[in-house]
Amino acid sequence: MSDPVTGSTRATPRRGFMKQAMAASAALGTAATALIGGTDPRTGSLGLAGAAAAAPSTLKMAFIQWQPHTVPAAWSKGIEEVLKEQPSIEYRLLDGQNKVEVQVSLMDTLINEGSAVIFLQPIDSVALAPSINKAKRAGVSVITLNIDASSDHAAHVEMSHYHGAMEIARVMGEKMGGKGEVAILNAPPGIVIRDQRTNGFVDGMKKHHPGIRIVADQVADWSRKKAQDVLATILAARPGLAGVYGVNDSMALGAVDVAKEKGLLGKLVVFGNDGEKDALDSIEKGELTGTQYTDVYQQGRFAASVATLLGAGQVHATAVKKKARLLMPYLIATRENVRQIQPSQRW
Repeated sequence: MSDPVTGSTRATPRRGFMKQAMAASAALGTAATALIGGTDPRTGSLGLAGAAAAAPSTLKMAFIQWQPHTVPAAWSKGIEEVLKEQPSIEYRLLDGQNKVEVQVSLMDTLINEGSAVIFLQPIDSVALAPSINKAKRAGVSVITLNIDASSDHAAHVEMSHYHGAMEIARVMGEKMGGKGEVAILNAPPGIVIRDQRTNGFVDGMKKHHPGIRIVADQVADWSRKKAQDVLATILAARPGLAGVYGVNDSMALGAVDVAKEKGLLGKLVVFGNDGEKDALDSIEKGELTGTQYTDVYQQGRFAASVATLLGAGQVHATAVKKKARLLMPYLIATRENVRQIQPSQRW
């Protein structure tokens, strides 16, 4: 069954999971229509203050990712699947190089080039706000993916970070028998989704399994290798550790590597977050215990659908009255249900 508030699924069959995704798609379409400032009664155009100018022969759209990674690569693939069907849209993927100043520079370039839509995975939600405001004034719509920005913009599409992490805690605690010690392998401070995924997990344990103690919360920089080193140190101090939560799959897979090395497979309960293909494969092998899976191809498709509406409809960015938001449906994948996720859905 699915939770209508959080979007979580508990042992939901694939048909139910896909039904959720379809419902989310419809919700996004409704939200995208609602965010525009109405129809101009004189021209029939959406969100335009006056008569529409002739549409440019080519609409430029670009995605500025944080840095190359499987998640933004899958978003970009989903975006491309939608936009390639529009012959008037030119799309490209740009690398933010994990530097705020690079993302700001790329935003300036795209604005100056007259882009219609910018997809953005902001490194810093506050630092990118002036660039988003600049884009809006220039009539460029900004759609954020997974990490929201402090400045209002056209739309935001994200995984269910907080509620998904609460559900991870519930399922993980059940696998641990409701007792024991857990360590968190975390991202660096100052990142919105780090806080959401950590707070959701902590709150979930308090709610569902008060007998489980979180005894360590260490930064592992999203890295599989760093997670190996960090967990080895934690285990030296806490040899009786029963569970590990990695706030992304890379760190969780680093924990699995350590469990293999120390003969702890089957004893150490390890959960990740994201649902990458490597994590799902590890679950099927009986190594990683579980992860929160989100179809990020679909996440990209949803964002591209909004972009097409805004760009092809010649909706000026200043006409957007309310930011559209979509929280993606998810599945807590474990060995019992991971095969529901089809090869075409794995990224």
